[in-house]
Amino acid sequence: MYRTMEWIRQIGAYTLESIRRMGLMGLFLLNGFLYCVVPPIKFGRIVKQIHFIGLQSMVVILLTGLFAGMVLGFQGYYSLSRFGSDAFLGPMVGLALIKELGPVLSALMVTGRAGSAVAAEIGIMRISEQIDALDLMGLNPYRYLIAPNILAGMISMPLLTAIFDVVGIFGGYLIGVKLLGVSSGVYFGEMSHYVEMADVLEGIYKSLSFGVIISWVCTFKGYYTGILTGFGAEGVSKATTQAVVTSSVLILVWDYFMTSALF
Repeated sequence: MYRTMEWIRQIGAYTLESIRRMGLMGLFLLNGFLYCVVPPIKFGRIVKQIHFIGLQSMVVILLTGLFAGMVLGFQGYYSLSRFGSDAFLGPMVGLALIKELGPVLSALMVTGRAGSAVAAEIGIMRISEQIDALDLMGLNPYRYLIAPNILAGMISMPLLTAIFDVVGIFGGYLIGVKLLGVSSGVYFGEMSHYVEMADVLEGIYKSLSFGVIISWVCTFKGYYTGILTGFGAEGVSKATTQAVVTSSVLILVWDYFMTSALF
């Protein structure tokens, strides 16, 4: 009986703690959005974070986009050719990249490259009391650290996704047209016929929301290092790991809900 009650108590404590953290994350996001629009806005910090999140992620985005498009070219051609429909390779590659793979893979790559670094940087600032020092100097941490990251994520992710899509379509072109013999006119002609502006907008909406998720979760985990994960190097390590895992899962979950809503 005692073991049963202890088990129930642990479940209840875990549930209450999860609800508390969800509320804390929600308030954190609201404060972050508030300081995105309330002046003075730290444009220098925003530009710095756009450079870090966006420009410095270009190499991984280019490589991932190219090979994702090439894989789609191979798989799409051999799947469609079974039904004599290899002429639809262009639309298949374009729609898959623009609506799904482009936003999702770009977000996952940025999470691993930039999101982890943001969480670690803010986490180190927390355990070394630099965030407390900002408060003492009259600098609001939300205005100085959180809001610039959120805005930079919202600006960078659609641009990175667009680059991913273009490079991926080029990768599909290399395989489908140059290697497997699909007509380039058919490849791009059918793509332009079947890919509509609504599909492009869906990809933009997703990439915007993914940018918010990455910045929100990674700054949150870093900001509350020590409080939620313990102090020291181990606390920063846990916060960084949790930031990457939580962001990745939320990206995939949110992608499902957005796809369901926009389908």
